Amino acid sequence: MQQVRQWHHRGVIAMVFAVFVFFGFSIGANGVFWKDIMPAAGMGEALFGELSLISPLTAVFILLFGGPIIERIGKRIALSIGLIVLTAATLVLSAVATPTHFAVVNLLYGLGYGIVEITINSVTLDWERERSRSVMNYVHAVFCAGAVVASLAAGQLLQMQVAYATILWGIAGIGATLALINLFLRFPDSVVQEGSSDAGAAFRLLRTKKVVLTLSMIGFFAGFAEGIAITWSVLHLSNLGASAVIGGFGFALFNTVMFVGRMTNATIVTRYGVVRSIMVSASAIIVAGVLMAFTQNLWLAIAAFAILGFGAAGPIPTALTAGAKLVPGQNSAFSGALMSITYVSFIVCAPLIGNIAELTSLQTALITTIVVGVCLFGFAQRLHTVSRNAV
Repeated sequence: MQQVRQWHHRGVIAMVFAVFVFFGFSIGANGVFWKDIMPAAGMGEALFGELSLISPLTAVFILLFGGPIIERIGKRIALSIGLIVLTAATLVLSAVATPTHFAVVNLLYGLGYGIVEITINSVTLDWERERSRSVMNYVHAVFCAGAVVASLAAGQLLQMQVAYATILWGIAGIGATLALINLFLRFPDSVVQEGSSDAGAAFRLLRTKKVVLTLSMIGFFAGFAEGIAITWSVLHLSNLGASAVIGGFGFALFNTVMFVGRMTNATIVTRYGVVRSIMVSASAIIVAGVLMAFTQNLWLAIAAFAILGFGAAGPIPTALTAGAKLVPGQNSAFSGALMSITYVSFIVCAPLIGNIAELTSLQTALITTIVVGVCLFGFAQRLHTVSRNAV
């Protein structure tokens, strides 16, 4: 009688949720801190945007080529390594004083995010297969919840004259704790299709599967929309006269709406389908872009980021779950392919908007949000065509 390998299904899914909350804490707090970190490191908007390229470039490399290494060492160990690297990045950020320091921070963040992204999304898809339940929208939703708490708390603590370095040390402590706890968990076995875990697997999917490329481009434009809020929302609201608390509130509202959107998105997809869900998301992004680019009213700008949160909420987790069904047995390769293209959006977003902002104004640069929404709508329509011939 063959023994069935036991794994900690409750512990694993709890860790998945906890890691996404930690992601939210890190990115939510950093989004509030950028306006203080930029002058501390002697950077303007353009240099900040250019150095921010290092993180997504590094993450893309890991996502495209790191699959074989992660399969070899195991997802449990890989996840702990990724969390330790993110912890180190947070500690270095707390002491950043020059553009060179900021470059090192972005290199570490890129390594950490790349390792954790490919591992945690693949583990979630493994868990969904084992348990016959869809939880991808929910685990991505708690990222938003973490970002809400972190952005509100960070804004309030800054207003109370608490140094951002102190807050970053607290976030680093959370990451180190998760890395340690994770070492004691047993993950579900991966089901890997032959030839899908070598260094070229993600490239092959992008090159040979039109549906994978289309889903990845949906991830790209949704990630671009999310990146606009993560990197530029507090700066834009500050330019309109917002205090640190109000800026943090605006970013928190963005993430609150993303949280609600992701919690309800699974139901929307079930009722109306993947394509219609993404089309609605694209329409919301277009509306948000119009408000951000063409209003000087602070509260309308805050409302615009809330609408942007609804638009950016659903496409990425929806694309991940849809792709796992359309190309079964290739979770690591598919996760790497989609998330690598999604990270390319961060490569494009930060320097593009930063340089346009320096030449004109940040508000003018936010017109790109409208273009992103239109492109996302187009790829949602294309998905309807290519998914019929996906397998």
